[in-house]
Amino acid sequence: MGREYQWLLSISLVLSLAACGGGSSSAANPASAPESGNNTETDTSNNSGEQVLLRSSRGGHVWAEFCDGKPDNSPLPQDPRELIQDGANTGKAVVFNVDWQSCFINDSLRPQNCGDYRTLHAKGALIGRGQGQPETAHMFSGQTTEYANFTDPTSISGSGSLFTITADAYNNLWQTWTGYIAAPQLPARPANYDYLISQRYGSALPLERNPYPLPGEDPNQTNGGSGQLPVALTQLREADGNWTGQIGVKLCSFCHDGQLSTASAGQQAPVFGGAGTIGDFTVAFRDFAAAGLSPTFGILGGPLTIAPNRGTGAIDQFQIGFLVFNGGNPEEFTNDKILFSQAIGNIKSPPWWNMGHRVQKFHGAVLPMDSSRIDMAAYYPLAINDDPVAWVDEASYPFQIWAESLKAPAYPGPVNQSLAEQGAILFHNKNLWAASLNNPVPQPGELGNGSCASCHGVYSPRYANDPSFLADPRMAGIAANLVSMDVIRTDSVYADAQQSLRNADGSPNVGIEYNPFLECGIGDFGDTPNNESVMLAPPLFGTWASAPYFHNASVPNLWGVLDPNNERPNIWLRQSTPAPEGMEGRVVMGFDTDINRAYDHEKMGWKYTELDCVSGFPATQPLLNCNPIDPALPSLQDVLGAIYTEVALLWNLPIDELASIPLVDQQIEARKVYNTNIYSQGNQGHDFTVVLTDAERRAIIEYLKTL
Repeated sequence: MGREYQWLLSISLVLSLAACGGGSSSAANPASAPESGNNTETDTSNNSGEQVLLRSSRGGHVWAEFCDGKPDNSPLPQDPRELIQDGANTGKAVVFNVDWQSCFINDSLRPQNCGDYRTLHAKGALIGRGQGQPETAHMFSGQTTEYANFTDPTSISGSGSLFTITADAYNNLWQTWTGYIAAPQLPARPANYDYLISQRYGSALPLERNPYPLPGEDPNQTNGGSGQLPVALTQLREADGNWTGQIGVKLCSFCHDGQLSTASAGQQAPVFGGAGTIGDFTVAFRDFAAAGLSPTFGILGGPLTIAPNRGTGAIDQFQIGFLVFNGGNPEEFTNDKILFSQAIGNIKSPPWWNMGHRVQKFHGAVLPMDSSRIDMAAYYPLAINDDPVAWVDEASYPFQIWAESLKAPAYPGPVNQSLAEQGAILFHNKNLWAASLNNPVPQPGELGNGSCASCHGVYSPRYANDPSFLADPRMAGIAANLVSMDVIRTDSVYADAQQSLRNADGSPNVGIEYNPFLECGIGDFGDTPNNESVMLAPPLFGTWASAPYFHNASVPNLWGVLDPNNERPNIWLRQSTPAPEGMEGRVVMGFDTDINRAYDHEKMGWKYTELDCVSGFPATQPLLNCNPIDPALPSLQDVLGAIYTEVALLWNLPIDELASIPLVDQQIEARKVYNTNIYSQGNQGHDFTVVLTDAERRAIIEYLKTL
C-alpha cells in the first residue's frame, strides 16, 4: 500500500471517528502491522486480550467450543442467546430488538453436559450430512429405506419414499443431456461421469466415500459400489447394513452446501452449511424424472418449482408450506388468504455457520431460532402413515445442535492487518447517520451508535468488552436487529410477502393453527405495527464466502453492497468452471468456485460478466425477461410481477420451461443468468453506505475477511 493511500485513509478514519463518538478505547489509533496471513488470534494492540481488534470465532456455537477437549460430565454454560431479552442492551451501541424464545418441543432433549451434547451432535451430523450410513435422512422420507419404484407398481405403498431414483436410472442420466446446438450429445457414459454430475447439478463431491453401484455392480458385493455421489445425494441403506441400490436426495444440501477450491489443490472441497448459491435441484429433478420415470420428481422439477435460478429459490415459501404441511385439514385448500397473498419470490439460503449467533430464523425473523422443527421440512416423511411429526421431533433438535456448531471457512488469502484494524474501528464506530454526512436514507428508529455493528453485531474483543457496546461480552457475534424496509430499501418482495399473510388487524393467517412447524409461534415479523415490512440483519461470520449478497443474491460482490452507485450490474453472469478438454460445449458446468481463478479478492465476491438484453441472447430471454429496445421499458416479466403480488402460487409455474423435461442444456445455462429486472430480484437498497469513502470501504472489506 502506498504512503499516499495510507495518509488519505488515516485522515478519513480520524474524521469518521470524530463523527461517531466512540469510547476512548475505540478511538485509539491501531498499531501499524505489516501485511500478513489471516492470523486473527494475534493480539496486535500490545494490550490485554480485551483490547484485541482482530479475532473471530468464525461462527459456530459456544457449546461446541466449550466441549472441545472436555470430559463428558462437564456442565454446559448458558447459551448466550438467552441473554437477548427485551431491554437487555437498551442504550448501548448495538441494537437488539428481537428476543430469544425457547421452544417447549425441544425441552426433553436439552443437553445438560458435554456428553449429552456429543450424543445429540452425532445424531444431527448423520441427519445433516449422512452419506450412505444406515438411518440417513432424505427428501420427504425421514429415514425410511422403503421406496417406490414407478416402473414396478407393486412396490408403491403408503410407507415408502416417493423421492428416490434407482442406480440404473442414475447411471443413465447422461442420456438425457442434450449438448448444445453446435455440439452432438455424448456418445457414451463419460469416464469422468461423477465429476460432470457434480457440476451439472451444483453439488460438490465429498472427500469421504459416498458410493453408488456402477452398471453391472452389486452394491452389497462392492461396499456400496464404485461410483461417488455428490453430497446432495445418498444411497439408502437398511438398518442391517445392506445397500438398496436406491438413491435419495439430501435436499437441504442443494440449497445450503457449497464448495471452495483451488486449482493447485486438485480437489474441490465441500463446505457444509454455506458457501452455497451453487446448487440446481430443478435441473437434477427434471433429469431424474426423465431417466427414472418418476412423476414425483417431474412435479417438483417441472410444473411446480421453487428455484427459477441456479443457486437461489423460494427456500422458505410460506404459502406452499401451509398447503403441504396442513395436518390433513382440508380448510387450507380453500384458504383464500394463502392463494391471494404475495408470492415470496427468489432468495438465497442463509449460511448455517451463523445459526449459533441468531435469535430468530431466516431473512425476515420468520420463526424463533429454537423452532427446530422447520429444519426438517425438506425431510418430513410425507408418505409414512405412522407419526411423521414424532420423527421430526426426534430428528430436528439434534440437527439444530449439529448445524449450529458449523464454522465459516477462514479466508484463504493474505490480510493486510493494519488496514483490517482500521476497518474494525470503522465497522464498530462510524455513525453513518452523523449530521455532517447528510445520509439520504431515513435514520432507523433504533439507531444505536449508527454503525455497521449496531445492526450486525460486535466481533472485536475490544468492543465486546466495552460496556457501551454490550451489556455482557457473551453477546459478541449475535445479531438481533429487525429493521424497517424504509431503511433497508432492498427488494421488498420477500418482506412484503410475509406481511401479506397477516390480516388487516395484524393477526396471523389461520393456517398457523394447522401447521406443525409453527407450534412454537412465529417470529417478530408478525408483530410489527400496521403490518410494516421488515428484515432481520444477519451476523457476518464468513462474509467473504457468502457471495453473492443481499437476501436475494442480487449483488455479486461486497464492494457493490458498500458502494450502491457502482458494482451493481443489471444483468450478470458468474463464471462457470472450465469444461474438461474435449467436452467444451457438450456438457453443463457449474459455477466456478476456484478462489484463485474465479474470486475477486479486492471486491470480495465472485467474478462476473455483465450482459445486456441483446448480447446475452438466448440466456437473457429478450421480451420475456428484459426489453431489447430499452431496458427501462417493461417486459412480460413486469406484467407477471404485478400478478404475482396478488396471486401467490402463479409464481411457481415456470411459464418458459413448462414443456421441458428434461431441460435442454441451453435452458440450463439461462438459469445461471441473474436478471435484476425480474420479480423479486432487484439489487437496490442498503444505500445508507453511500456516505462511506472508498478508503473506508477498502478497510471494512479487509476487516470482514477476518470474520
